[in-house]
Amino acid sequence: MAISGRRLAQLAGVSPATAWRALHGQYGVSEEIQRKVLALARKHQFPLPAMRAPETPNLLNVCASCINIQGEVSTQGFNHRLLTGLQQGAATCGAESPNYQMNWVHEANWPLAVTRMEVDGVILPLGNEFGRHPLFPAPVPAVFIFNGPAGADVVTVANFDASLAIGRHLTELGHRRVAYIGFKTNLSVERLYGLRAGLESADASLPPENTFLCTHAGPNEFRVLTDKFLETARPGDTGPHGVTALMVYNDIFAAVVIQRLRERGLRVPEDISVVGFDNVRPPEYDGPALTTVTMPLEEIGAEAVRLLYWRLAHPDAPPRKLVLAAPLVPGETARAVS
Repeated sequence: MAISGRRLAQLAGVSPATAWRALHGQYGVSEEIQRKVLALARKHQFPLPAMRAPETPNLLNVCASCINIQGEVSTQGFNHRLLTGLQQGAATCGAESPNYQMNWVHEANWPLAVTRMEVDGVILPLGNEFGRHPLFPAPVPAVFIFNGPAGADVVTVANFDASLAIGRHLTELGHRRVAYIGFKTNLSVERLYGLRAGLESADASLPPENTFLCTHAGPNEFRVLTDKFLETARPGDTGPHGVTALMVYNDIFAAVVIQRLRERGLRVPEDISVVGFDNVRPPEYDGPALTTVTMPLEEIGAEAVRLLYWRLAHPDAPPRKLVLAAPLVPGETARAVS
């Protein structure tokens, strides 16, 4: 008795969509997988493509994503843009891309479509290495965005190089002593050291005492770090011990920091310059245009899908890390030292 297409895929250890592509000789399947699927099909009397009824519907290539867009009103929000890029990338691969909005703080399981291997693969963002994520390796090939566990394929940006450009930009504006507010994560530390390298290239500095890091992401934590910064850094003082510029981990928290500085009586950029990262203006922010770097979110999403389908064709290749550029965007929150 012939087995079902789902059972054939289970025996081959692939998704039903991948098994279908293997049977039809389509792009995105390695020769090894194709041979395995065809051999199992013959062994278990599964009807090969030439024998199938013409009315049998074709399966679509499908890759799942886990991008949480809840709470984002604008389609220009960070995660909305990331999802848009992912959908664009899926279209170029001839695939569909359903999105499962998961809150990894409370959920640590893959969507059922993933665990049942009903999709070719899965893509999800991981902001830091301490973030909760489902067990890896996944039941299907997985690509992580920004960060990933050991052995994972990752698409990210050149955090060090982008922050180095920020440091050089600040020195060109005459800043010689700068501070940094961020997290104790790999991405944050990459940005910190890139900023420091850019400053040091022009004899400016970011001393350890002007580095303020927290372990949890939240507005209140950044308000607390801003208060610590104000207690120790002497912002606005153009003397040898004063800080004239401040870089914040990203634009969302840069807006929080700017608001706290205002509450404490400091003006941006008149009293101190502030720089962010991402080029995603928070909807509640009403200040001047941020000096920042552009996170190419649409490109990141598209490349993640392309990397996923490359992985399907090269299952035994070593893990890949694709790093995209994040160019500087001069704004109105950083100005020359007077």
